Amino acid sequence: MSDTLKRVPEWSDSGGIVAGTVDRSGLFGVQTPQAFRREALVLAHAGEPEATDDAALVEAAGGTVMAVPGEAAAHKVTTAADLVVVEALLGGRGSGDGL
Repeated sequence: MSDTLKRVPEWSDSGGIVAGTVDRSGLFGVQTPQAFRREALVLAHAGEPEATDDAALVEAAGGTVMAVPGEAAAHKVTTAADLVVVEALLGGRGSGDGL
């Protein structure tokens, strides 16, 4: 994890005041997509639980999640702004040219 992580209590209560810096040792950023055996993923999604990613759902269902090396250039596209960044990194390719 290369980002510095700050702990901020509930924003509305703290006004954004930082309570401290989080020790990053042992922390890893997680990329998507994530890969799981189909049966584990179907079980993890049963009952429509809430989580930030499939790995959290598999963990909550009692499954084992293993970390593997990722690729820094594999950017997640969630918002329109993310797409703009990725297109810029690809030299303007995209938006209808098969990407």
